Amino acid sequence: MTFRGKTALVTGASSGIGGCCARLLAREGAQLLLAGRRAGALEAIAQECGKARVLAADLADAASLSEFCDEVLAATRSLDIVVHCAGVGIRAPADATDPGQALRLMAVNLLAPVEITRRLKPVMAPNSTIVMVSSVAGKVALPGMAVYSASKHALNAYADALRAELRGSGVRVLSACPGFVRTPFGRNMLQGSTKVPLPGSERLAISPDQCAAAIVDAARKGRRTVVVPRHGWLLVAFERALPTAARAWMLRMARVGKAA
Repeated sequence: MTFRGKTALVTGASSGIGGCCARLLAREGAQLLLAGRRAGALEAIAQECGKARVLAADLADAASLSEFCDEVLAATRSLDIVVHCAGVGIRAPADATDPGQALRLMAVNLLAPVEITRRLKPVMAPNSTIVMVSSVAGKVALPGMAVYSASKHALNAYADALRAELRGSGVRVLSACPGFVRTPFGRNMLQGSTKVPLPGSERLAISPDQCAAAIVDAARKGRRTVVVPRHGWLLVAFERALPTAARAWMLRMARVGKAA
């Protein structure tokens, strides 16, 4: 699949992986619709991308989400790739998670992609791709990030079911599961921070440009799942092969009781 002349929608495009996906798709010749909460940051990305339409929206707000879908449908008759990159995190033990923030996280990470997909599916072009940017935490539940992990596990399950439902339609579904990526994500948690190390090592982290390149390449090739960086599969394999040992190790690394 080539993206030249194709129409792409990227949510969470104001920074991080979403911004890098937008820049990469623009370099490959795609026509862009960029979504995010921060209009100023989106405008800056749009200028870097050349010609792009900015659609500022708070995807956690039902009215804003509905208006956003209306604007997308008014702006284009056909979509070739939708990258659901908007996402937020919570770094806190399960019993200390703020319920209001948990609801907001679920709204952004899960319910917004579900509703956007429902509304925009009728305009998905033949041979198009829907990308769900999940997380390695959607394959291995991380202590200290219970609600975040739950949202990403649910997003992966939704992607799997959607892929089965769309079989034969020409619309593909890609689950992208990043691990450590150097983005502002940790500084923008709804609750807590990543000052306490997550399982693994920051030395293994990749840049958002590297992550975006892997996602766009996987979409181009029509893949079902991409874990990036690839060594994220080692954590998945460790948890599946030796679940008790893996969970004990992750708990020690997460230091749940000391999370900010």
